[in-house]
Amino acid sequence: MLKIAKKQHKITLALITTAILLSLTTVHAQSIAQTVAGRILIQVEKNGEAWYVNADGSKRYFLGRPADAFNVMKELGIGISNADLRKISVGIINNTNSDTDSDGLDDQLEVALGTSYISADSDGDGFNDYDEVLNDFDPLGVGSLPIDKNFTSKLLGKIFLQVERNGEAWYVNPADGKRYFLSRPADAFNIMRSLGLGISNDDLDNITAYTPDYLLRQMEVEMQALINIKRAENGLPALIWNDELANVAREHSDNLASENAKFTGMGVTCSYSFIHHEGTDFGLYHNNRLNNRGIYYFDKTSENIAIIPGASFNYTYLLGDTIIDELNFCRNQHEAWNEEFKAEIEAAKDEEKILIINNEISRREQAFAQGREINVSKINWLSQTELAERTVEGWMNSPGHRANIIDADVTEAGIGAAYINGSVISTQVFIRRVDCGYKGAACCEKEPNYVFCYLPYACANNSVCQ
Repeated sequence: MLKIAKKQHKITLALITTAILLSLTTVHAQSIAQTVAGRILIQVEKNGEAWYVNADGSKRYFLGRPADAFNVMKELGIGISNADLRKISVGIINNTNSDTDSDGLDDQLEVALGTSYISADSDGDGFNDYDEVLNDFDPLGVGSLPIDKNFTSKLLGKIFLQVERNGEAWYVNPADGKRYFLSRPADAFNIMRSLGLGISNDDLDNITAYTPDYLLRQMEVEMQALINIKRAENGLPALIWNDELANVAREHSDNLASENAKFTGMGVTCSYSFIHHEGTDFGLYHNNRLNNRGIYYFDKTSENIAIIPGASFNYTYLLGDTIIDELNFCRNQHEAWNEEFKAEIEAAKDEEKILIINNEISRREQAFAQGREINVSKINWLSQTELAERTVEGWMNSPGHRANIIDADVTEAGIGAAYINGSVISTQVFIRRVDCGYKGAACCEKEPNYVFCYLPYACANNSVCQ
């Protein structure tokens, strides 16, 4: 069953007196934010969490895992030509990746620069590529690179995508005015942390967090622990955590997040979050998805999904603005569409469902494009634990989800979570593990003395299911 959580928005009317009362705090916050605009910040009083502050200093973005850091870089990147990119000095951090020609530049960096990764001296001028790049000489020709310090000074802290090549990402470090290549996710993460500036929690709190510091893998485990508490309260044994189930659940949540990226956002009038059990990428239902990832050792399975907002917002607007009417219209339309989709998908044949989902995505994407941006004056994030608790509470308050959680038959489960635009999508997959009767396992025996496998498998020579 589906549980679709509605995002609740807090509205604040900005009065002149309010602005005056808040002026001292605002000036302090703005001065800190402007000082660290474009910088990577390391939360030294906590666990060394890394954040990126956008170039205008208005927002910070959490760089949790390597994949998170890489996605932030890609999402915030601005297209730049090769000619303009050549005006910015290249920064080099100790190379730990493949370096075929042993010149000190890793192969992927050389591809981005256009130099040869099989020749240490691409232009054959007697100087190796590393030395030329490090000293702003042209590794592909005669003389110096066209470095422009004035041009670079306007780009400090920004992230650029190399549009005339393969969209390679570069970060212009405000500390030294050099651009650093953000290659694979792990490389981007390590580079950004190595360029980080330590900051206290108090100072960090003065910069609006546009993404939360959720560690999704930890949150998944928290949810499972909460669910096992609910099972214990109902006299049931704890579910065993299964990494393979979690990976399948995570993949479905990631796919749903990719869909939702097209029609959800923060600081917009209309956002149309949307979740569904049916998959469009690697199996229509969760049992199909398990099989398609090589998991067969079950004879019963079920699934819960939730999307829960982690943020509430304060919006400021002028008297006479129609924002309240627009927000109410969007909320009502969102609820109506969710009910329409639920009824349509439940009545449809399996072969019709993917088309229905794609049509729904298109409808929401078109409607989202018609909305407008609104001024977000404050973002309040739930803690990681609070969001885990709300997810489990939502499931327990829904009869279908609750039935899955307190099902005495299921023995194992895995949870996969994905973040998207202020909300977290969580998928939990349950199974009852069996020792025989699944693909590749021994045949089961059943009175009166015959052997069998679970559909759609058959016993081969009374020995193995296939």
